[in-house]
Amino acid sequence: MENVQSVLETLAFYYHAFFFSLLFFSVILLNVKLFCLTPRRYESVIATLCENLDSLDEPEARAAMIWIVGEYAERIDNADELLESFLEGFHDESTQVQLQLLTAIVKLFLKKPTETQELVQQVLSLATQVRITNIRDYLTRLYVDRGYIYWRLLSTDPVAAKEVVLAEKPLISEETDLIEPTLLEELICHIGTLASVYHKPPSAFVEGSRGVQHKRLPGSAGS
Repeated sequence: MENVQSVLETLAFYYHAFFFSLLFFSVILLNVKLFCLTPRRYESVIATLCENLDSLDEPEARAAMIWIVGEYAERIDNADELLESFLEGFHDESTQVQLQLLTAIVKLFLKKPTETQELVQQVLSLATQVRITNIRDYLTRLYVDRGYIYWRLLSTDPVAAKEVVLAEKPLISEETDLIEPTLLEELICHIGTLASVYHKPPSAFVEGSRGVQHKRLPGSAGS
């Protein structure tokens, strides 16, 4: 976990120093992966992320930030204002951003229902009042169908909606910590082979390979 903390501290520096470069796009996506890996543990960087939300141009970065705002809405005082700012150009956004915005606002509503009822009605209307003229326009159907599903859930069974939308996510763990270091080193040398799939050295399952010299990474002990 110390490595994760170090990465987050470095990212916080880059947010301020290189915000308008493509580097910000990369660190936003990396941050989402870190939040998935260590949920609720490293939230101090959220405020820094939200400071310049309006300046994001890349669809992937915008979608990633919207996910963060929705996922941590109860910890962001102005989460409703941040998400509402995206609604003005909802139909001009990419499908990826539209889907994330729809889900994020529904999450916000389930966490703060009395404060965001008008906002959730607005996004549901935007998502479902789209006329699909081409039956093959499956990208538009994605958020239209999701909008109807959310609307039906919220109107018929809010408890079920909360269980579905705010369901606890399984913790993503690093299995490499459970592998003995010398074995891990050898498996890395065999990436792309069955050894990396079975998590076993070739000598364990290939007939006649027991006398073969084990591979080691350059500079490692015993190489």
